[in-house]
Amino acid sequence: MTATRIPPPPFNSPFLDGGFVSKTWRLFLSALYNAVYSEGFDKVDAGYQAALAAVPQGAEIEAVGGLHLGGGLGGNVAVAFYKAMTAVATLPAAGVNEGDWAYAYDGRKVGEGSGSGTGVPVWWSNGSWRAVDSGAVVAA
Repeated sequence: MTATRIPPPPFNSPFLDGGFVSKTWRLFLSALYNAVYSEGFDKVDAGYQAALAAVPQGAEIEAVGGLHLGGGLGGNVAVAFYKAMTAVATLPAAGVNEGDWAYAYDGRKVGEGSGSGTGVPVWWSNGSWRAVDSGAVVAA
């Protein structure tokens, strides 16, 4: 399966020509269709099946009071990622499970100085909220 370049959409051309799709748009839609479905199979579905096969089947994430490892993965999985979205000083310290995620609005990323944090995702590990980008205990 080779990659097929798709031309950019012809936004400067009218979509309709009289009561029909214009020739410019028909050519674009044909190229798009051929890139997705050609050589006898649907490339989007093939990509989905390959990605599904690559995921460990015991790695489903369940959103139950934060993120927790669950059972087998099948189909689409919707997840609510954050237990809290708040300032570092008010991140919860009780009722938190190992591996829970939150977002610290004023948490510092690597290279940000004290008091100038622009926000960072964090996770609960060993009794502390840790910045995702560094693994260090999050600070404001």
